[in-house]
Amino acid sequence: MNDTLFVFLLILAASFAFSSLLTRIPLLRIPSTVGYLLFGIILQSNHVHMSHDEVTWLNHLADFGLLFLMYISGMEIDMRQLRPSGKKSPALVTGLSIFCLTLLLSFGISWLLCRFTPGPTNPYMLTLLFSTTSLGVILPILEETGTIRSRFGQTLLVSALLADFLTMFLLSMFITVQTSNGFGRVLLTCAIVPFSLVVYWLLRIMQRLPWLRRQAGDVQVRIRASIALLSVTAALADFTGAEPILGSFLVGMLVSALPFAFKEKLRDYSHGIGYGFFIPLFFISVGLDFDFRSITAGPTLVWIPIFICVAFAVKLIPSLQLVRQFGWRQALSGGCLLSARLSLIAAAAQIGVQIGALSSSLADCVILVAVITSLVSPITFVTLTTKAKNSVQA
Repeated sequence: MNDTLFVFLLILAASFAFSSLLTRIPLLRIPSTVGYLLFGIILQSNHVHMSHDEVTWLNHLADFGLLFLMYISGMEIDMRQLRPSGKKSPALVTGLSIFCLTLLLSFGISWLLCRFTPGPTNPYMLTLLFSTTSLGVILPILEETGTIRSRFGQTLLVSALLADFLTMFLLSMFITVQTSNGFGRVLLTCAIVPFSLVVYWLLRIMQRLPWLRRQAGDVQVRIRASIALLSVTAALADFTGAEPILGSFLVGMLVSALPFAFKEKLRDYSHGIGYGFFIPLFFISVGLDFDFRSITAGPTLVWIPIFICVAFAVKLIPSLQLVRQFGWRQALSGGCLLSARLSLIAAAAQIGVQIGALSSSLADCVILVAVITSLVSPITFVTLTTKAKNSVQA
């Protein structure tokens, strides 16, 4: 075994131990992905030396980890929850209303902030960053608190799903507009959406043919087919000018929408592969690229508390429309939980730097704010929800 592979395997083992210990701290619901990101920051210290080959290994696998993260995020979307149901305030309408108001607030604040931020800052890029949420943080918290089956939990879940999908799509469109000159290129970028619909339609037809259905195989064959479809769609997205993360996200949605045997096992296998190997590498890579020196610089440091306030405000204010249905305490707790950001914002911040829409120092600020919201939001939600339940029982 060469030294590069040996050090790489040691990093994997140490990152797992560090993240596992961190997530077991009492009272703090620290997501494991935050633990891996913090471990990546620790790797920057002088006590740990990584050669160029080791960093290259990590970055290449981290790129696939990002694609797999978006694929799993797409799989978490239950398409049945996006269908309007009931006459009074269906979850879909409420979720769309919350997202649209969040987008408007984010744009107004971002337009003002961009007049004062250091370095190149595009207001549309900042708007999308503030509009994101983290389904990977929200979903486990809703499940752990037993809220996910309630009308309140379903409303929050649908709001998070819409924020994830619509932000992903708008981000892909924005990147295409920024990096291409022709309107035809923008239309070509949208081709990934009808392509996904055609694939879904073809798979549904194949499911109606018994002799083809028998060729589907067991769950192992299906997981390989899903990864192959992810690879083809991500490559097509990159070819047409769309972001590969949008292609992998759509594949996850496609798999979630298809009715087939072994779906739960396939989801478990995907989570095992993703969160067991590839996704941690992405967050370690993000932590490794994190530049504390640029953040601690005077002008940049001021923006951290400002961004934190904005991150909560653009989610809490739209969530006040939940007061009529669920009361003040649950509306505030829901707004706090929707303020959690991590996976998509970390990817979007890096892309923003690459296309010149965001300075590297502000991108690091945004990632740090995402980590803080991922730590604070779940604790606040659990505290307020518990108090609301106790007051109802009393």
